[in-house]
Amino acid sequence: MEEIQTARAELQKATDRVLHLVELTPDEYLFWKPSTSARSIGEIVAHTAHALKNILGQLQGHAFLPASSAEANPIFLEHDRQFTERAALLEYFQQNRDNYDQYLAALTADDLDVIATLPFGLGQAPVRFFMKAGADHTASHIPQIEYIQTIYGDHDWHTGF
Repeated sequence: MEEIQTARAELQKATDRVLHLVELTPDEYLFWKPSTSARSIGEIVAHTAHALKNILGQLQGHAFLPASSAEANPIFLEHDRQFTERAALLEYFQQNRDNYDQYLAALTADDLDVIATLPFGLGQAPVRFFMKAGADHTASHIPQIEYIQTIYGDHDWHTGF
């Protein structure tokens, strides 16, 4: 089905871009922060991986417990800090990406109309409208990674031209 293939393609595009940017980030900058209150590139990647896991859970009918983003953010920050090595970070990211993609690949036409509960009290929506949330969320963090790269002096666009 085209909707599912589109969702899978968008997930692939967003996660491939993140992986490409991480590959081009030197080890000394992967967990470097431009300020104490900022996230590092590694923490952003951990955050996107954790979000893929959380969104997948919601699509599968599991409640997302924090009631607001303000309540969730300290939990996310604590989670993201646990990653301090490139290999563990990449394994976590790829596992959550693969799980999300496998879920999408297994969807049927009937599954698209199942109602999923959105996070942070945003209500409910059919899976067909929520299934791209993982790709959208991941893509929204790519500019943050790119900006941190410019702060440490990498001004290449890393787009192949």
